[in-house]
Amino acid sequence: MRPASLRKLKKERTREAIVAAAFALFSERGFAGVTVDEIARLAEVSQRTFFRYFGAKQDVVLAGHARRIGRFRALLTERRAGRAPVDAVFQALGDLARDYQADREALLREFLIVRADPTLVARDVELDFEYERALAEVLAGHAPGAGGRLPRRARVLAGAIFGAVRATLADWFLGGCRGDLVAMGRQTMAWLEAGVHAAPDGEA
Repeated sequence: MRPASLRKLKKERTREAIVAAAFALFSERGFAGVTVDEIARLAEVSQRTFFRYFGAKQDVVLAGHARRIGRFRALLTERRAGRAPVDAVFQALGDLARDYQADREALLREFLIVRADPTLVARDVELDFEYERALAEVLAGHAPGAGGRLPRRARVLAGAIFGAVRATLADWFLGGCRGDLVAMGRQTMAWLEAGVHAAPDGEA
């Protein structure tokens, strides 16, 4: 293995060790009850090393966000080819639901830690706007991450879709991630397509 590859592997392992140590402590004592020094000691690194990988303690909890939003943008880009914008969005969301199901244990652990701390809830909501922005870009006919001002229609539709996604995910998490998220997502998208005037079907 090349030196550069070894360095990269070592960095990945150090980062994973920090995340694992942090989640072990957060799960036991809560986010507010754990210090950076305690995380560093459990991960067997210095505080200086911790801050080379994470700017703040809350960044460890939400460490998976960058990977997940990157994956979502890639799915939207892939699904855009030859499809209507709304179809591309719905298919990408279905793909993401499958990813979430495969990673349900880690996501549930993250959800429980975030839900218990107001500062993490606020940061999580802030990060959600990146998903909403990506949806709006595709609905406006742009590539995800293109930047620039978007039409109000695209922003309104993206807000409606992502609000429905957020509500569906909340149900899934509160159910311990035991439900079929893909099936739940399909039902949610069907309700959206039916529109706000559709008669309720008795679903709680």
